[in-house]
Amino acid sequence: MDKKIKYAIKIGFLIALAGTLLMLSLLGLNLVGPESVRNDKLMIGGTILFISLYVFLLIGIYKAIVHYKAKNDNKINFKQAFINGFVVSLSTAVFSVLLTIIFYESIYPDYNEDMTTVLTEKLSQQNLSTTELSKKIKEQTQYYSTFMQSQFAFVGNLITGIAFTLLLSLFLKSKSNK
Repeated sequence: MDKKIKYAIKIGFLIALAGTLLMLSLLGLNLVGPESVRNDKLMIGGTILFISLYVFLLIGIYKAIVHYKAKNDNKINFKQAFINGFVVSLSTAVFSVLLTIIFYESIYPDYNEDMTTVLTEKLSQQNLSTTELSKKIKEQTQYYSTFMQSQFAFVGNLITGIAFTLLLSLFLKSKSNK
């Protein structure tokens, strides 16, 4: 395998790992997870996590394309830049799924159950009918499931990564390679 592609895959892994470490840090600070819901801080933690994940992805794609360009006599065309950024995006998406599964199944297997308990407490304080309450709890339980979170990790990283890659490929391609 080409060293430049291996570098792009490594960057994808590091982005996914950084996202997981950030999630664990925010969980420890009670800015995501059950305690954040209980303390009404989920919006703050969720926003930090959401923005940070995409900043990590943007910086990682940029670094991979610039690295490829530097290893190629400071020349890169749009296609090379796009493929390199796509590899970063795809590897980030795949590694994110793996790390999401590890998080939800091994590190914190009670996450979904704990979130459901806290959300039930919170929603019970609202003026909802039993049917509405049940429906909302079911939605939230599905949302926090390993399967759903893995899908979000894959699709979110891949689509956002491709969008960033398109933009960065246009800006970082060599002037002589239009």
